[in-house]
Amino acid sequence: MNELSPSPVIHPALKSLIRGFLIALLLVGSNIAANILWEMYNPVPRLVTVDINSIARTFIAETAKSDLSDDEKRSQTKAFANQLDDALQGLAARQGSIILTTPAVIAGAEDITEAVRKGLAK
Repeated sequence: MNELSPSPVIHPALKSLIRGFLIALLLVGSNIAANILWEMYNPVPRLVTVDINSIARTFIAETAKSDLSDDEKRSQTKAFANQLDDALQGLAARQGSIILTTPAVIAGAEDITEAVRKGLAK
C-alpha cells in the first residue's frame, strides 16, 4: 500500500517571517552592491595644492623686465590670468582633484605647482 504522507503545514506567521527575512536580505545585498558600484565610478577627489603666489611673482618679474607699454603689460597679465585659470580648471577635471592654494593647507596634500608651470610654458 502506497500511502502519501501529508505535506507539512507551515504556520502563516512563520511564512510571513521567512518572507520578511528574505526581503530584508535582498535589500541589504542590493544596498551593498550599489555602494560598491558608487565607489568604483564616483571616486573621492584628491586634494592637491598649487603655489599661485610664486607662479604670479615669476610672471610679474618677467613682465616687469620687458620693454612693453603699460597697456601691453595689462593685456598680457589678463591673458596670463585666463591661461592660469584654464590650466588649473583642466588639471582639476582631468585628475579628479580639488586644487587649493599652498597656504591653505598645512600638510598632507600633493603639490602640483611644477606641473602647472610646465602647462603654462607650453
